[in-house]
Amino acid sequence: MHTNHVGTRVAWLGFALAAVACGSSQETRTRLAELEGVAAQRDSLVQEVAGIAKLMSDINAEVADVQLEGVQLAQAESPIQASRDTVLAKIRALNTRLGETQSRLDDSRRRIRGLTRVSDSLRTTLEETVTNYEQMLEAQRTTIAMLTEQMQTLETENVMLAASIDTLSAEVDTLRTATSTVYYVVGTKDELIERGIIEKKGGSRILFIFGKAGETLVPARSLKTEDFTPIDKWDVTEILLPDPQKSYTIASLQDATYLLEPLDEKGRVRGSLKIGAPEGFWAPSRFLIVVEG
Repeated sequence: MHTNHVGTRVAWLGFALAAVACGSSQETRTRLAELEGVAAQRDSLVQEVAGIAKLMSDINAEVADVQLEGVQLAQAESPIQASRDTVLAKIRALNTRLGETQSRLDDSRRRIRGLTRVSDSLRTTLEETVTNYEQMLEAQRTTIAMLTEQMQTLETENVMLAASIDTLSAEVDTLRTATSTVYYVVGTKDELIERGIIEKKGGSRILFIFGKAGETLVPARSLKTEDFTPIDKWDVTEILLPDPQKSYTIASLQDATYLLEPLDEKGRVRGSLKIGAPEGFWAPSRFLIVVEG
């Protein structure tokens, strides 16, 4: 009877030990699974932080590239619109990437705070790393803001430069028109004298002869542009005379040697004045006076 009791106690003890051993094994496996999960989460977070480091490095390189292009454009006298647009596009793309990076950093910080089963030293290291990246991100924002301001200033300067160029072009056109515009008039001697365009000069009176012998017709001292027809000396190289059957003489100072067809022996011309070299012909005076007869 005593032997059976002892055997029974031994059997129960073995069963209890087996149960305890089984329970311990289950708890250990659960604990190991938790630790493995934490380790995987930690490794994933470390990889994420490393990925952010690579992204920050790439952004730094792009910022440096944009800085270089911006400086080159700022130093140029007349920046090319396409190049400026390229820099602005890069700046916009960088701003987008900075926003995405900030979101990833915020997510990483939340995940670090959610790691309850990692060492304090690892948590501190990860948090310090994220803080450093946030500081780098802020520095990049500042640099990009400065570049944006620089480009805006350059754009303003370019607008002012374009306005100055337009003004200068208008002045050049005005000057060209002024220097290219010449004037001519055709009329009879009496008509031109009456209008104050020509006057008689020199000569001497001869008995029984009306007028003076040897007198010449010369331009008046003060000529008014409104009494003449304006033309562009480069565009108009032939001036038609009113009556092809009549002869005309030049009373002004133009150099007739620059006409394509020379004057006759009496210094007269018919039909038209064909100007071969405008610069030479108009050099003595920009007022041409042609007298009929």
